[in-house]
Order: sequence, then structure tokens, then C-alpha cells
Amino acid sequence: MAERRTPELDQVRRLLFPALPPEEGWARIEGALEGAKDDERIDAIEELAGRDLTAELIAALKRLQTPQP
Repeated sequence: MAERRTPELDQVRRLLFPALPPEEGWARIEGALEGAKDDERIDAIEELAGRDLTAELIAALKRLQTPQP
């Protein structure tokens, strides 16, 4: 599974599990990938890993802070 540890997936690991030691974070990600038994699910997870999640999270937080009429 170490061959799937792309820089993008490592960024996701750091965002999702900042307080965990790297190997524990990887274990959780690998468990999730193992649970995604089909290629379609694995491809979807990898696609998310390649996106700019930081910008998306900041935008979502800003939307939540905006008062709703």
C-alpha cells in the first residue's frame, strides 16, 4: 500500500489526522481504502485527495459564518 502514498494523499492525511503520528494516520487511510472494495470507490477517494481541500474547507467555513436571512 505504500506505493499509493502520493504527496496529495499525504496532504489529506495531515489535514484529517494532524495530531496522529504519520503511521497511525496512514493506517486509518489504508483501512478506509481497504474498505472501499471496488475500483470506483478507490478512484473517488484518490480524486478527492488531489483536490485543494484547504481552499474548499475555508470556503465552506465562510459560508457557515455568513448570516442567513
